[in-house]
Amino acid sequence: MNRMHAQTLLFVLLGTVPLVVAGAGVIAFLLMRAGYGVLVWAVMPFVASLLVVAALAFVLSRAAGGLRGRGERGSTEGRRRHQDGV
Repeated sequence: MNRMHAQTLLFVLLGTVPLVVAGAGVIAFLLMRAGYGVLVWAVMPFVASLLVVAALAFVLSRAAGGLRGRGERGSTEGRRRHQDGV
């Protein structure tokens, strides 16, 4: 995966996080105005926004090939050690 594609996915993440936080704020305000308790209007939108951002970050990191880099680096180091006779 080229570097430009990974940067584009990073900017997608950085652009959507403020929207998710703003949506959680609006939902918290509406729940507060509806008369729900502090646990519902303060904690639940916050936890929900954390889960949404974490899921989005996981999906975008997989799309950018985030787990592939560690495996390739480890196998390269193993080959170098084998070639050196160590």
